[in-house]
Amino acid sequence: MLPVNLTILYLILLLFTVFISKKLDFYDKPNVRKIHNSKVFNTGGIIIYVFYLIIVNFFEFNHNIELIISISFFICIIGFIDDRINLNPSVKVLFIIIPSAYLILNGISIYDLGDYEYIGILSLGKFQLPFLILSTGLLINATNYIDGVDGLLLTFFICCLGYYIFLIDETNTIYLLKILLVPVVLNLIMNLLPYKSKIKIFSGNTGSLFIGFFISFLTIELYNSFSIHPVYLIWPLWYPVYDFLFVSTNRAILKKSIFSADNTHLHHKILIKFKKNHLKTILLFFISNVSIIYLGFLVSNFSKILSLIFFIIGFIFYFTMRFKFK
Repeated sequence: MLPVNLTILYLILLLFTVFISKKLDFYDKPNVRKIHNSKVFNTGGIIIYVFYLIIVNFFEFNHNIELIISISFFICIIGFIDDRINLNPSVKVLFIIIPSAYLILNGISIYDLGDYEYIGILSLGKFQLPFLILSTGLLINATNYIDGVDGLLLTFFICCLGYYIFLIDETNTIYLLKILLVPVVLNLIMNLLPYKSKIKIFSGNTGSLFIGFFISFLTIELYNSFSIHPVYLIWPLWYPVYDFLFVSTNRAILKKSIFSADNTHLHHKILIKFKKNHLKTILLFFISNVSIIYLGFLVSNFSKILSLIFFIIGFIFYFTMRFKFK
């Protein structure tokens, strides 16, 4: 499809979604925890998902990626309901596990974590299913955690898709991922519009859960079908994983529920430091993210085991610094 056709498709979906959202009062409304002080549409994730669904239904690409997008329908439904009535976290977890297990049992799965110098293959053995359920669940929740600053989640998604395009050498899949980037970039523009704008739109829980689900299983698929070593694939995920583990640990120490919402994430701290300037915050994140991903790529080229060790050391450093300066 030509870029102009993709843009027209996005604009049609945007205008239709804004019209319906206005009629049915689909807004993210201000409260004590929210950064914004005026209501904003929270249906941007629906635009991205419907765009993806249209693409995979009318064109033939990678079968497993198409399956991930199709099954994501159930994740989007949960996210949409959560945006309306704030579902209990345990209910969300249950409804995330079901489609996740379906994909794992239908071939989008891995049996090991790669081959490393000196130690060989890290086989999952009998822990394959619980490991994949736990790791995908963690990443989906971690991705949901970074949806707290305008544009941050979409910037993270753009970094992931861009990096995957760089790693893959199969033309058809590269083309698909480039198409999938289009609504994300356009949604980012809509997301960063001033609050008084009539078409400013957030991704909502529909978007954050879908993006987390899609990235989780696309990562598995890239190792499963494209033989891209896991150490290359972990680096785009560093921030949601590090931040999720720190915030969850901190909440546990404070004897709070790990599902309780707060503003203790690093991106909230940076936003305050930048006097609530969202553009500066996501630019800093984008530059940091690209730099860390590139360094991770270089280390992975040099040594797989060293790359894994650096990723773990990076987490320990992040954890220590966050506790020291929290």
